[in-house]
Amino acid sequence: MTSLVWGHYWFKKTDLLTDPQAEQENSVESEQTKKLFCHVCKHHITDLDQAISINNSHTHTFTNPAGYTYTINCFRSATGCLTVGDPTNEFTWFGGYEWQIALCQSCKEQLGWLFTNDNEFYALINDRLTHVP
Repeated sequence: MTSLVWGHYWFKKTDLLTDPQAEQENSVESEQTKKLFCHVCKHHITDLDQAISINNSHTHTFTNPAGYTYTINCFRSATGCLTVGDPTNEFTWFGGYEWQIALCQSCKEQLGWLFTNDNEFYALINDRLTHVP
């Protein structure tokens, strides 16, 4: 099969042809990769378009008082989460915010925390989410 060079990209001549079924599959695949799921039960937790920056970053790494280190990503909402416990500001990672534990609504795995003040956001543990349903 012949390959062409355009700019710095290589592609096959067949890549230039449009296949409606392939386009539809790519569209479904593209939509799927925009979703994040619980790594245990594959329940839909949030979407990538809910990602936000808190303190100038979407991703943070923190260690809690027990010595566990977490890499978290911040999201505006996580409709697949259930929050438990009373809000507290004890050992908060984000000054001025109270936090509650955020669990998967389906399997109850801890996925992160909900932080609240006048606004709210979810800090979800990076390795507890997956793109694969």
